[in-house]
Amino acid sequence: MRAGLLVLACLVLCAGRAGAEPAEEPTGWQFEVMPYAWLPGIFGTLEVQGRTAETQATLGDVLTLLWHGDAFTGGAYVGARYDRWSLFGDVYGGYLNVGASEIVPTRFCNVQVGATLRTHPVLTDIAVGYQLGEWRVPEWRRPISVGVYLGTRIGHLGVDLETKVGVPGGIQGGRDVSNRFDVVTPMLGVRWEIPVWDQVSFDFRGDLGGLPSGDRMNYNFIGDVRYWLDWAPSKGTQLWLEAGYRLYGFTYKFGNGNDLSLQFRGPLLAVGVAF
Repeated sequence: MRAGLLVLACLVLCAGRAGAEPAEEPTGWQFEVMPYAWLPGIFGTLEVQGRTAETQATLGDVLTLLWHGDAFTGGAYVGARYDRWSLFGDVYGGYLNVGASEIVPTRFCNVQVGATLRTHPVLTDIAVGYQLGEWRVPEWRRPISVGVYLGTRIGHLGVDLETKVGVPGGIQGGRDVSNRFDVVTPMLGVRWEIPVWDQVSFDFRGDLGGLPSGDRMNYNFIGDVRYWLDWAPSKGTQLWLEAGYRLYGFTYKFGNGNDLSLQFRGPLLAVGVAF
């Protein structure tokens, strides 16, 4: 993130030296709608009612699960802006079924330990933003822009954990446990857009959330490249295609043997319209 801030500062200074002028103030309302597909791998640890499971589902694993119907993912971003103020919502939902099995040697025999983890995440961000400034680059349609935002993150995670322990080919035992985590925390973030060509811009949005106690920390970072199309369905609208990478992480300590530390990270593909 530090490197990104340095790049942003350098571009702003270079744009100023090249004779860039402040962007004209926008008039009226402006809106953005962007459905997207996010394919995150899941990495971390989960403790439900005193039972701990480690999970690691890579992008390849997720694609395989999608093919077999054991995963689903999808989201949408909606934003509105008036003058320098903005409001946006970002909702993502899906499910993922991950299984693991391991042979553990003991002093007397080998023990087979298996677990199936079913997660049902629903992540919602709602925030109010303020644009700190815009700088026009000559002959480029998109300005350099920098802003901050303050909002709320709502996280819901349904967890079903099925465990099996026994001797291979012999006696098997197990237990099924489930729980639901619902968390609401404040968040503070920064976002910017940097054009790198007339039809191409680099976008970044990153924030930190949580409570003062530190037991419900979370973070979200999105970096992407947008390609702005020349064609538009109607006058006053703009279309873009987007490809990027998103990292969404949680560290929640609920107490009573329920602790959660997970990262969702992977590529993001989207199509958006501004009007």
